[in-house]
Amino acid sequence: MPNITFPMHERQRGAATLLVTMVLLFSTSIVMLYLNRSILFEQKTSANQMRSTMALEMAEAGMEWATGMLNTAYDINANCAFLTTTNISFRRKYVQTRWNAATNPTSDVVPATTTYPGCKVNGNTTTCNCPAVPTSGSATAALGTEVLPGFTAAFSATSDPEAVRIIVTGCTAQVGTCTPASAGNSDATATISTILKLRPLLRAAPAAPLTCGTSCMVGGSYNIVNQDVATSGILVNAGTAITSGPGTSYTSIPGQPGANALVGNDASLSAISSADPTCSNSSMFSAYFGSTIAQYAASPMTKTIAGCSSASSCGGLVDTAYNDGWRSFYFPDGFARNNSSGSLGSVSDPVTLVSAAGFDVNGNIDIYGMIFSNDANVNDLGTGTANIHGALVTCAGYKNNGNGTLEYNADVLNGVRRSTGSLVRVPGSWTDRCTASSANPPLITCN
Repeated sequence: MPNITFPMHERQRGAATLLVTMVLLFSTSIVMLYLNRSILFEQKTSANQMRSTMALEMAEAGMEWATGMLNTAYDINANCAFLTTTNISFRRKYVQTRWNAATNPTSDVVPATTTYPGCKVNGNTTTCNCPAVPTSGSATAALGTEVLPGFTAAFSATSDPEAVRIIVTGCTAQVGTCTPASAGNSDATATISTILKLRPLLRAAPAAPLTCGTSCMVGGSYNIVNQDVATSGILVNAGTAITSGPGTSYTSIPGQPGANALVGNDASLSAISSADPTCSNSSMFSAYFGSTIAQYAASPMTKTIAGCSSASSCGGLVDTAYNDGWRSFYFPDGFARNNSSGSLGSVSDPVTLVSAAGFDVNGNIDIYGMIFSNDANVNDLGTGTANIHGALVTCAGYKNNGNGTLEYNADVLNGVRRSTGSLVRVPGSWTDRCTASSANPPLITCN
């Protein structure tokens, strides 16, 4: 074959192409590296945002959990489970801690500030712990060492004796319990706070131990007592006439004329009962409770007990519910209690009994609380030797033929307001601007 030789300038023609190719490749590499750096930055940003969102969602879940537990009447155990025999609810354990005090008991909000109940969340499963309030130092929920997201709640007092501030710390997955002091052990944390204010079921306490929408007929050997100066010692307040039997005794404040203690033909009561003669519109009930009967029955703090018109079974049903932690009751079929002994409620821990079909109390028992009958018929209440400490209100008429005492007790009625109310969020009080100090327990500041 002939030997073909190309000129020198033709053999070097591909060098320029190679150079251009290398420049383009280098440029493309730089662009790809920059794009990859942006992608990595976006991935890290997304991951951090996800962790931050998870921590905030944990904190919000903890706030809902704590609010729900505070508005549940059931007693709880160390695992925050309901229906146990510990005889203390979440609210009384952490927020109204002075209810069970041996000295100076009060139903004011006196929160436990060094105890942190909480939960860990594993999918649809929640593991919670509600530790006992220590006499000194602090106590934190014991939630094991499983690496899971969780939250704890803390409580502090406000200037309002019927309000409490809740501070919840939420964390992404970590080994220990999520608290303000250990929050640094997780990838992300969030601390939020809000104020809950008590919304009492009993908005306005009656001013007399016995209040009737229409007539009040007190007979038998019955005693009506009111020595409360703030209410002027009023004994009976009726929309129409007041009738007293020969065995009835009245005790008011010293110096109070008998005519002033028995207030009949009250124009305001008469107007309410006349506008709602069948008691179907909850007019009399709303005057004191600020809601309808249906709203009262639907409250999370109210226990509805149907079929309680039989004295042989009603007492046991009420006692069981009371031992479970309930203090507010609604009886759609009436309430009957007969041949019972002991007491229902106490001065510092009273009950609210509301019936749509009247009351029949005939036995040896002391009831501490507020009783309301929404029955349009005359109520035969307080027969036997039953003693009622607090107040009794009927939508229509009242008649008594037995023995016993009806005593006005302002402390009982004040306890009724706070023991049966719901805690609701104060608008505008939510904030996530909270910080915790390194102290043990940490000082939590929210603004």
